[in-house]
Amino acid sequence: MKEYISELQNISCPVERTVSLVGNKWSLMILKQLYYNGGPLRFNQLLKTLKPVSSKTLSAKLKDLEKFEIVSKEIIPARPPMVQYQLTEKGMEFAEVFATMAKWSKKWHGD
Repeated sequence: MKEYISELQNISCPVERTVSLVGNKWSLMILKQLYYNGGPLRFNQLLKTLKPVSSKTLSAKLKDLEKFEIVSKEIIPARPPMVQYQLTEKGMEFAEVFATMAKWSKKWHGD
């Protein structure tokens, strides 16, 4: 992980740096789902809404987003314990990009 962060710091283009952080399909879809939900979602809720993602892939992408403080994980003491995820302040600021993407898509590709 430290090597990856070091590599990110060596990327001078801010767009390229951002794409290397969140530019894969599932990370973007996780962020979109959390943003448009407007609140936290449990792992199984994300898994269900992001079909056909596997639980292994979802878990790995959530861990990556957590490491970069884009998503936070909360463990709720219950039986069985519940885990939910939500966007951090950093994640909310990034997710505003989705509104711009939607506007662009509607303009150039219709509804």
